[in-house]
Amino acid sequence: MREVIAYPGTEGSFSCGAAQTAFPGRPCEGYPTFEEAARAAVEGRAAYALLPVENSYAGAVLTTYSLLEKLPLFIVGELYRPVRHQLLGVPGASLEGLKEISSHPQAIAQCGDFLATLPGVRILPSANTALSAREVAEAGDPTRAAIASREAAVAFGLVILREDIQTTQNNTTRFLVVSPRFETQGAPGKATVVFRVNNEVGALARLLTSFAASGLNMTRIESRPLPETPFYYFFIADFEGELDREGLQRAMDAAAPHVREIKLLGAYPRGVKP
Repeated sequence: MREVIAYPGTEGSFSCGAAQTAFPGRPCEGYPTFEEAARAAVEGRAAYALLPVENSYAGAVLTTYSLLEKLPLFIVGELYRPVRHQLLGVPGASLEGLKEISSHPQAIAQCGDFLATLPGVRILPSANTALSAREVAEAGDPTRAAIASREAAVAFGLVILREDIQTTQNNTTRFLVVSPRFETQGAPGKATVVFRVNNEVGALARLLTSFAASGLNMTRIESRPLPETPFYYFFIADFEGELDREGLQRAMDAAAPHVREIKLLGAYPRGVKP
């Protein structure tokens, strides 16, 4: 197994910076999409993958939740990282001359107030902030810009047309470190579970009651559609507290009568919030 850390994007992306922070001194390798980065860990081409999962302003990164349900991955850690978005263009570009701005949909959502001040400028979603910056640099078109990091500006020779365009100055993204193996790196203070409830009245309510009776303090729950079964959903829930795998497994066993499927995705140390 390679000791590399996989992340979505390229040099200068927020995920790249988060991977370097989580694993200082380890080689990090970017992939064009979230799924390709995740599969690098599943297939042994990387030791771990680091994926953004939640933003303090724009909410859940739904692609990551879907990958956690679909792929044989476990969460082994989390990291909170402040995010500052810059509007980047080629040298000589100006804000007044822009016709097109591209970035990842999450970055676009996080900069909505600023983008609303640019009527007539097309806003185009892309796979990654840094990839958008690279494409702007390669095109050399002063009418195009990207929303990305300061590091991306340096990496691709771009200039900052407008600084810190995120709507909230406390903009923070939570990243997950995922592995194909269940492992605990330090004392677990957080756990994540994925499940599908029975298709019957009150199933979710009974399940939540079961979690509470097992002493689990739920801090977040997210629902996502099942692509292969239209209008059916799976859930991912986070818990905090004094956690151990044996106690969590007892809670999973107690919940079993209320679900079609349940899986403990990980018990891991809580990240430090800024």
